Amino acid sequence: MGWAHAAVAMEEVLDLVRGFVDVLVLAGGRTSSGTTATWSSDEVKKALRWALFFEEIFKDLRESGHYEDSAAELDAALTELTSSPEFPKGLAGVRSETLSTARVLVIRHFLKARAMSVENLGALLEAVVEMDIDVTCASGVRNACQEYAESILVMDSSCFIQKRNSAGLPARSNELYAEPMIHSRILVKEFLEGLESASCSCLAERGLGTILNSVKKNSVDGASNKPCTPAILKTSQMIDEFLVWKQWRAKCLSYLLDERTIRILSGASLIFKAPKEQWMKVFEPLKIFEESYQNGLVQTMELCFLGLISRQWNPLIEGFMLHTICSVPISKQYNDLHQLLQGTSLDECQDKLLNLEEKDILEYANQLLRRKPSILWLLPPVLIAAAIPPRSTLFQIYLAQIDKQFHEAAPADRKCCCGGDRIEQHHNCEITERIQCLYTFHIQQFHLTLP
Repeated sequence: MGWAHAAVAMEEVLDLVRGFVDVLVLAGGRTSSGTTATWSSDEVKKALRWALFFEEIFKDLRESGHYEDSAAELDAALTELTSSPEFPKGLAGVRSETLSTARVLVIRHFLKARAMSVENLGALLEAVVEMDIDVTCASGVRNACQEYAESILVMDSSCFIQKRNSAGLPARSNELYAEPMIHSRILVKEFLEGLESASCSCLAERGLGTILNSVKKNSVDGASNKPCTPAILKTSQMIDEFLVWKQWRAKCLSYLLDERTIRILSGASLIFKAPKEQWMKVFEPLKIFEESYQNGLVQTMELCFLGLISRQWNPLIEGFMLHTICSVPISKQYNDLHQLLQGTSLDECQDKLLNLEEKDILEYANQLLRRKPSILWLLPPVLIAAAIPPRSTLFQIYLAQIDKQFHEAAPADRKCCCGGDRIEQHHNCEITERIQCLYTFHIQQFHLTLP
């Protein structure tokens, strides 16, 4: 039967979903330009009324008995809409069931905004309370406002025990909205869940910290005064190595998943869609002033490297998230990377890995880096390792820069304070971090560098 709402066409709903998504992006704390968003109570009310409109549509469909067929047709259209590269990835799961509880989605986005200020939180609370009071007073019940205030004070997590679907939303919208003052109930529920999640994380971190400290101090046996055994020493060393690896992995992920990186990645994807002659002109203004030349070159190279990996971004992130601690000594990692340059010709390997657009980007990056290869030290190690093709000229330039740190670099040019001329003398420094990133993407998980 398909879409069967008597008053609203499905095309109108899809158009409204596009606008609703923009509202949710602002609710998440960022404008379309990436700056911090601020909102007033009136703007919050508009967002909630927009959500109410969607809920009313699906309420009408349920009451008319046409929900299942209508939802199926709308979901098919939403799947096509959300698969567009321009559609915000964090909202790609929007479907009819999501829109049936749209106010939950709106309030959740407002509460989880990264840059939640006191003013924004005040606007959210003011809007929710005013909307509920308006409904309460309109009911004509005596002392309605007093009862409303008292009902909020006695809310606890037991108020919200209900069946949920896989998206984390109530299984049916009318289950959540059967109670009065629902805006406040949604808000309190999200507060409680956020506090519970934060408490669990805090307790877990404290518990793990206590266990690790106990092992490292050889206090597992309580009050025992036995001397440290080789097994305990080895365990302590393994924990130290794990903590170093965890710190390195967190640093890499913090760059890859940062909002700034995602915005630059989106910009790079758009820039490099244009012909090479056009996107090269975009970078020319960065070279005009000599004092800003280095910063401009760093920005250009970051765009180039993100352009090289934009096509394989999702599998790259997924693969790196699955990365486990590497027990190979740093000296062997370093030697294996040099062995990687042997055998296959640089150009042959490059041709197999890259499409035409990426070859143009790589050629442009090579030209810039031949003149100033030291710029590589100003870029995140994980970005370079993920972007440069194995056995490529750029890989050779980068590895040569690392080689110089052991034999040719003057003290002023050293990138770490280890003070050794051999790789074994370096530990948990920038040089080992860059070697480990290269090893991860080109040896340990070679398939991540393939398109």
